Amino acid sequence: MGKQQEKKAVATLDKLFVFGIDETGKARGARFAEFNSKIATVAAEMKLTSVHPASAAFTEIGMKLPAGRLYASGKAFVPPIRRDLCEKLKAALAAPGDESHAHGPLPAGKPGSVGAGGLPRDWDSIAVGHVVLVEDDSPEDYGWWPCVVLSRDDQILTLRLRDYPKQGTYVRNIAQVALINPGPV
Repeated sequence: MGKQQEKKAVATLDKLFVFGIDETGKARGARFAEFNSKIATVAAEMKLTSVHPASAAFTEIGMKLPAGRLYASGKAFVPPIRRDLCEKLKAALAAPGDESHAHGPLPAGKPGSVGAGGLPRDWDSIAVGHVVLVEDDSPEDYGWWPCVVLSRDDQILTLRLRDYPKQGTYVRNIAQVALINPGPV
């Protein structure tokens, strides 16, 4: 009897996937057994992308996401995930011929404008979750430091240190940041 239950569980694929970089720069993602517009709304409020329906290729990767929860209060639990899983999901959506339907905020930028690990290829494609270098000219911390983009308002970026997230935020004009080599196209 236990084997029948296992077969049913494997045959039932999740219907809704949520993932992305939230407003604090953390990668988050979850899978839900049923499509629910409340979950999609909460995902959009968190600046995450919801995918429904999903292609077989996307679903295969999406099944690696942890199960999410929708509480009676209307709030959803979307746990942190590895950033590389988030990148794999984005790549699956961008694959030629993928028939998944993505809703909500995907990282801004032109196709092919994001390199390995969320590194933008040019200043115009810098978006939330990308990593750029910021100069700190204080005497004790002088140097260039990797920072995660928390928000972008036209040419103004709000950033936090990637390796020291509790150190506060920086606000810089886009012309004051440096790009990290994203690798080959």
